[in-house]
Amino acid sequence: MKKQTGFTLIEMIAVFLIMGIIATVAGMAIVTGVKGYLFAKDNLSISQKAQMAMTRMNRELMELFDVSTAESARITYQRLDGAGTLTQTIYLDETDEKVKIAFGPNPSDGDILVDHVSEFKLTYYKGTASWVAGTDDIRELSAIGIDLDLKRFENERIVEFSTMVSPRNNNNYGGAP
Repeated sequence: MKKQTGFTLIEMIAVFLIMGIIATVAGMAIVTGVKGYLFAKDNLSISQKAQMAMTRMNRELMELFDVSTAESARITYQRLDGAGTLTQTIYLDETDEKVKIAFGPNPSDGDILVDHVSEFKLTYYKGTASWVAGTDDIRELSAIGIDLDLKRFENERIVEFSTMVSPRNNNNYGGAP
């Protein structure tokens, strides 16, 4: 009698089972890698947008010499440029969740600094105390805190950014007269 060669049914099932497990693990690794790439890409985009907006606001507010409106989500200030005095407003446009900058005290449509804004908050300081526009002398304004919260694209998670700006053209007393 001839010896029969080949695989038994149990051997075939075992091979398919092992191949299925390997394919599942490989598929999960690929999905995890793609999610990691998309997360890193989203972080880079948000960080770049926030850095550009914060740098622009820092530069603008550092050069101010007077403030006419100082609210928690809006500041109207005057600064010098090559042609003289320039009035600008940085504000949160809540209708389309964008922080904008515009010329004049009553802007209707400013240039977009950053979008997908969850929260934008300005805090004014005279030393460690609060500075109030119209009540306190502009020379007592020692710092402006900027808090910016941006929404992630794929979900509603928030990424927070903050900085402090010290105006240099307001003859600052350092918070105390």
